[in-house]
Parts: sequence; structure tokens; C-alpha cells
Amino acid sequence: MKQNAAVRGRRPTRQVAVRKIAIPGKSSATGRNTRRRSSRSRHAAMTKLLMIVTTVLLVGLTLTILYTQFYKKEVDRLFAKKYSLVNAAGEKNSFTEEELKKEVDIAVFYPGIRIDGVDVSGKSLDEAKAMFQSTREKHIDDVLDVSFQVGDDKIKLKTDGMTLSSNIDEVLIEAYNYGKTSQLEGVDGLIERYNLMTELQKTPKDYYSSFTIGDNNVSTLAHEALDEYNQSPREAKAIGFDVSKLEFIIEDSQSGQSVDIEKAISEVKAAFAEKNFSVVIPVEVTEIKPETTADSLRSKLGRVSSNSSKTTDDENRNTNIYLVCKTIDGLVLQPGEQFDFNRIIGERTEEKGYKEATGILDGAPNKEYGGGICQANTMLYHSVMEADLRVDSRTAHSWPSDYVDKGTDATVSWEEPDFKFTNNTDYPVAIHAYYGDRWVTVEIFGRLLPDGQYIRFFGNPDLLVDEAPTKTDYVADSTLPVGEVVKVRSPHNHILAEAYKVTYDKDGNELKRETIQTEYRLINGKYRVGTLASDGTVFYMDPDTGEVSAPAGYVPPTQATDPPPETPADTTEAPPPETQADPPETQAGGEGGSSEEPAE
Repeated sequence: MKQNAAVRGRRPTRQVAVRKIAIPGKSSATGRNTRRRSSRSRHAAMTKLLMIVTTVLLVGLTLTILYTQFYKKEVDRLFAKKYSLVNAAGEKNSFTEEELKKEVDIAVFYPGIRIDGVDVSGKSLDEAKAMFQSTREKHIDDVLDVSFQVGDDKIKLKTDGMTLSSNIDEVLIEAYNYGKTSQLEGVDGLIERYNLMTELQKTPKDYYSSFTIGDNNVSTLAHEALDEYNQSPREAKAIGFDVSKLEFIIEDSQSGQSVDIEKAISEVKAAFAEKNFSVVIPVEVTEIKPETTADSLRSKLGRVSSNSSKTTDDENRNTNIYLVCKTIDGLVLQPGEQFDFNRIIGERTEEKGYKEATGILDGAPNKEYGGGICQANTMLYHSVMEADLRVDSRTAHSWPSDYVDKGTDATVSWEEPDFKFTNNTDYPVAIHAYYGDRWVTVEIFGRLLPDGQYIRFFGNPDLLVDEAPTKTDYVADSTLPVGEVVKVRSPHNHILAEAYKVTYDKDGNELKRETIQTEYRLINGKYRVGTLASDGTVFYMDPDTGEVSAPAGYVPPTQATDPPPETPADTTEAPPPETQADPPETQAGGEGGSSEEPAE
């Protein structure tokens, strides 16, 4: 062992010697061992060195970590630059940049921030939002109080359809961020922010939220509130007619007014734009004066026309005329209003007091309730024409009436024919109708014709057509004895008459003429001829001549026992056509007048 040690101790020298000796076999084995021991020695040395370096690095890293984590701030603070600043109390404080940053970078509102008068200093953003929840939940009626002043009236603007929104959240964010940034960089920005915080504590900063109201519906709501104050002037108006004084009862005029709604709408929107939601808007009112007054209207009105005719001595007929006059007396028609005889008079019945009098049915006189009222209606027709009013519906009788010129009569019956006219003037029209002492009179009151003009309505006595019937109508009547003849109606000529509506100036000079033609149809005379023999046999009647003859082979009852009579059986002939044209019957103006329409 010692030898080996010695050998190891002298390895370099001996190794050289060995190499020089170069003992075969033994020397190669020894060399390999020597190299192996040398490699292990170098590896051990390297490992030891690596351990030493690693330990040094670990220690350095540990020291670095300890320094950066625990000591650097203290070291930096110890050696960092200090900034001397004055706080709100006037005290000087020194801050490093890091300390100053911590001082100003706080997640709350800076002290001295107020929103809508509420101090939010030191509150977080979420805490402040919760404080103003009621602002978000406000209804438009809690905010909006707009009224219009029209004279002594104050009208509140409704809120229907309007929308309300608050900017409280935007204001909160703006106030929260106040002073949290600076345009200066680094510590200069921090110093500026610190000084701003200090100033806030001395002089608080106020923020105010506001509401926005959608004004899309303002126009509609303003019109709803103010339209009723737009009032047209009330012109003087006839509300009746005093038949005792023969004058219109006139309601006086009244001024109207116009309100400037569009200007009021603009002022409301302007107030909204300025966030002024509690305001009274004065509305401009303009007076509108009427064009007519009671006096001016009265001066233009008077009696325009009057027509009268004498009636018969038939008391029932005169009663009917009186009832019609009483119904329409004092009736007022406003401009554009229509008079309808049947609608106004109504059905003529016994319950209403009408009497039976002669009317016309199928061209023949006939008893009916209300007979004779056509005479009153014809007088109304004449006065309407002479008042220059518009006639809408008029029908002539079956034949001309004897109380007016041919072509100027007007009949009525229930329900047709009817008589209608319209007040086509710009002024009221009144009817004054009365009966007395067998005279019927109908007058029209209304606007006077200009410059003293007047109108007359009359018929031309020279007829355009006047044709007599050429035949007679015969009707066999098996209820009448053979030879008996009963007149059903008289014949009436076919007539075409012409009437004139003539306008004259105040001196009687003709200014204008209007022609109205009226046609009366031809009416044949009509007779019922008896065809019943005494034994019940019905004889034959010739419809063309009215002659009656016995059936072929007829033997009168007396021939079986008695000698034949010296005279023929009684088969009185009806008058031949040329001898049957009796003088025309006087038409009493009864109701009816159309053979096509049944009379009452």
C-alpha cells in the first residue's frame, strides 16, 4: 500500500520512466488504470466547482429576491427623491413618486365632489350609483310641469306618449374620473393631480344631472290643449221669426279668437332644450271680429214676396188650409236649408184635425182628409219664385187650377208628389202664412233683392197647346140597371202652358225673364153604364159608344104571357162623344192632382 502511495506520489516521474522502459504487457494495463484515475479526478473537480458556482448563484438569486421583495422599496425609499407638497390643511408633506401615486390613485370619488348637491366623497362608483337609483326611476310627471297661459286660463300640458331619460350615470362616471388623469407625464402629472385633490377639499366641485324629454309628441299634445281656444266668430243669426211683429228674432254676433299654437310649441321645445321642465308658456291670442252684427243683418232683411188667393166657401177645405198655414207660419230656413212640405206638414189625418174635402184621384174629384191644401202650397210656390229661391221639386195638378194662372199651380199629396225648395241665399228665410176671411196668404221674408228690384211670377194666357179629348171612356157596370149612366169624371184638355219669372228694376223695367213650361195631360170623360136587366140578365155594352144591347136570343120576361110592348125595352143610350164634353169642372185646389198617384 505504501508503495502504491509512493508510486502515486511520484506518478508523473515514474510514469515517464515507465513509458521509457515500456515493459511489455504490464505497462499497458498500468496506463489504462492511470488514465481512469485521472478522469475521475477531473470529474470530481468539475463537480465540486459546479457545486460551488451553483451555490454562489443560488445565494445571489436569494439575495436578489430578498432585496427586490423586501428591501428594495426600503432601499429605494431611503435613496428615492422626495417631493414636498402642501395638503388641504396647509401642512407640508414629502412624498416619493411611488407614495404620491398611491395617494392620488384611489378607487373612490375625490373628496369635494358633489352630485346634485349630494356629497359623494370617498364613495365607490357602485355606491354612488345606488345613491341615485331614485333619479333613474323618476316618472315624467315627476319632472315635467308645463302649462299654457291663455288669458285667465292655465292649461297643463299632458305627458301622454312623451319619454323621459336621465344622464345621471354619465354624470357619475364623469365626476368619478375627475382628477384621475393628467396631460402631464410622470411625477409632474401626479403632482398636478395631488394639488387638484387638495384644491377640491377647499372648493368642492358640483355636478348636476339632467333629464331629456322626447318632444315628438309635443305638437299633438299642444293642439289637444289649445285647439278649443281657436274659436270662430259667431255671426249674427236669425233664431226665429216673430209673426206678430213680422221681424226676425236675431241673436247678436260674438267675436272669436285665434291662438298661436305653433309659437307655443316652439317655446315648449326651446324650454326642453334648456332643460327647463317647469315653465308657464304665455300663448298669444288674436281677436277675430265677426263680419255681421245684429243691426247690420236686420238692415238687409225684410219682406221679399207675398201672394194671396180667395178660397171657396167649403168650411172643411178652409179648415185644412188654415192648419197648413198654422204649421208653416214663422218657419225659418238657414242658408242652404231645404223646405220639404210633406216632411214638415206630415201626413194629413183626422187625428190632426184635418177634414174631408174634395181632392183629385185618377183625374176625378174625390173626398179625402186634407183636401184643398194645394191652394196654400201654390201660394207658397208663387212667393218662393218671387223671392228668387231655388225650387227643387214641384208638380202641377191633373188640370189647371182656377185660382192662379195656368202653368203656375203646385200640388202635393202624401207621400208623393211633394213640394221642396232650398234657401240658396246667404241670409235666413222665414215663411209667414195665414188664413182669414176666405183668403190664404203666404209671404217670404229674407234678404231684400238689390237696388229695389222685385220679381213677378205669372202665366201666359195664350196656351202653347190646348187639345180637347176626341173620345169618351165607357165602363160597363153590372150593378146599375140597363140604360142608367153615371159620370165618373169630366173630360179635360191636353194643355201646354207657359209661365214667366220676370225680374224688374225699381222703376218697373224688365231685367231678366225665365220661362217655365207646364203640361197638363189629356183626360177623357168617363162614364159608368148600367148593364143589368130586371131579370138579372147582363147586357152587352159597346166600349166605343156606350150603347147597350141584349144578348142574342134574349126574350124579355113579359113576352111569355103578355103581348109585346108597343115601345122597346128601356135601354137609354149614353150621350154620343160629341155631346159629352161638359164644361170643365172647377178644380178646388184639393190635395192630389196626379192620376197616377192615389190621393189621401
